[in-house]
Amino acid sequence: GPSVGGQRPRNNNFTIEGIDNNSGSVTGPLVSVPTDAVGEFTVQQNQISPEFGHSSGGQFNQVVKSGGNKLSGTAYEYLQNRNLNAADNLSAVNGDELHPRYDNNRFGGSVGGPIKKNKIFFYGLYEYNPQGYSSTPGTLYAPTSAGWSTLSGITGINQTSLSQLKTYLGTAPTAVSTSVFGPYPLVGAGNESLGWTAAQTAAAKSIQVGQISFNAPSFSNSESGVGSLDVNLSEKDSLRARFILNRSGFIDTAAALPVFYETVPNNNYLVAFSEFHTFSPTLTNEFRLGYNRNSNAYPVGNQKWPGLDQFPNINVFEIGAQLGPDGNAPQSGTQNQYQVTENMSWTKGTHNLKFGFDGWKQISPQSFTQRSRGDYEWSYLSDYLFDYNPDYLAERSLGGAEYYGDRIFTGFYVNDSWKATPHLTVNVGLRYEYQTVPHSEQEQTVNAISNVPGLIVFQSPTAMTTAWMPRIGVAYSPGNSGKTSIRAGFGRSFDVLVDNFGLLTIPPQFSTTVDVPGSNPNGTYQNFLLGGGIPPTASAAALTQAQARAGTSGYTPNQVRPQSLQWNIGIQHVFAEN
Repeated sequence: GPSVGGQRPRNNNFTIEGIDNNSGSVTGPLVSVPTDAVGEFTVQQNQISPEFGHSSGGQFNQVVKSGGNKLSGTAYEYLQNRNLNAADNLSAVNGDELHPRYDNNRFGGSVGGPIKKNKIFFYGLYEYNPQGYSSTPGTLYAPTSAGWSTLSGITGINQTSLSQLKTYLGTAPTAVSTSVFGPYPLVGAGNESLGWTAAQTAAAKSIQVGQISFNAPSFSNSESGVGSLDVNLSEKDSLRARFILNRSGFIDTAAALPVFYETVPNNNYLVAFSEFHTFSPTLTNEFRLGYNRNSNAYPVGNQKWPGLDQFPNINVFEIGAQLGPDGNAPQSGTQNQYQVTENMSWTKGTHNLKFGFDGWKQISPQSFTQRSRGDYEWSYLSDYLFDYNPDYLAERSLGGAEYYGDRIFTGFYVNDSWKATPHLTVNVGLRYEYQTVPHSEQEQTVNAISNVPGLIVFQSPTAMTTAWMPRIGVAYSPGNSGKTSIRAGFGRSFDVLVDNFGLLTIPPQFSTTVDVPGSNPNGTYQNFLLGGGIPPTASAAALTQAQARAGTSGYTPNQVRPQSLQWNIGIQHVFAEN
């Protein structure tokens, strides 16, 4: 979202029908309501009522459409494609294709009406949005058939490594060079220890190489569904139920070769139930229950590497070869949030009082271990084929610790809007919030071996208990013209602590990063991949104090939420009605 009141966009709060719709991982909205299903859209900014908390930025809320006494519906389509869009001038300048593929087709329909006239109403909408983009061209170097034949006949190379390279790079149709690269072992000044003749060494340095072109696909598909039900039980009671789903899938193009691309699923669901009751003309109540779910996963394919437990990421810089899936995959995250909200409004004379609470329980397991399959990078093709230890990088993170952001959030508020005079209104309110420490952050205690008495102690963080948020506002209209308005206010707000902070403080006892030494001129480190690379069995449970301290990347001593103090004053005068 945008920056509101000078706050960061990450400080905004998003709700649907008053139900929390924020990502607990990085903030920002999760569920998207199709435009045609939005009945109301509001943004609260500057002087915010204490009814609204969670964040110090803008308060964004959407209300879903309801059905009425007449049956009605819509059908729509929004289309952009390469045939309708004008050519980009930069494409002409750069010599690129003037009309590359771009197909964006969003279509849907809705229907609403009565189930029982004046009593029960329904509304539903479905929308589908496939988007296709032009393929991204790419090129790489690979041996020709003759080049592969020469390579396979060289004594001492890892034939599995050669076979995998040939499988995923392919074969160049024609040679463009015979001296770009060539495998030669780093053994002394010659190759006598491998039984090579001078002629064999010369042949090994002369491999036919050509270029291979490929196109990387790019697309995304998403669908949305909305359902709403409104029930008028009586003149004093009404019910409202809402259900929204978003499902999408896009192709992950982070891998270098399209054969490793995978579709990333991302699903969101929101359920909201509201009950409104009128006790008297001056006393009303609203009660809400909500459930919000998000799940996403970056998968890896079913490619196998003989002799290794998982397909690693392989990089050979000399020929620009990059084999393997997205380097950050696999990873996944799920957020389940259960919410209850209670608000009551009471008008007493010149006072309009409002008070209530909202609270939610979040269950959010997340899994991400960088380089969990192994990342092995060689500068030269020869080192890779002769299976020396990677000279540039050989690293793998083990343990696969899952982070649990499970926590409980509660907020209580009271506000009085007092009409002191016909020209002066004063708003005075107070809000209090409490958020428990996420589950996985409480496990910092297992890193007690890294304690430095008097300096730092690894313990369960302390939850913040001082999140009091006063709000004061004044609105004054001098004279009787009603054309001038003077407003001023002060407020204190706090922002939530997101899971990404906690992910940086996972104790090293739950995961470890293993590095191996690189190749040396004598080639003594050999059979790296034949030996299984970096095995998945290394354990971080029994770290020494020095190892634990070196592996500690972050620590959260207490849960202090960022706060914001806001003052505002404004004067508005209407000089003419038009």
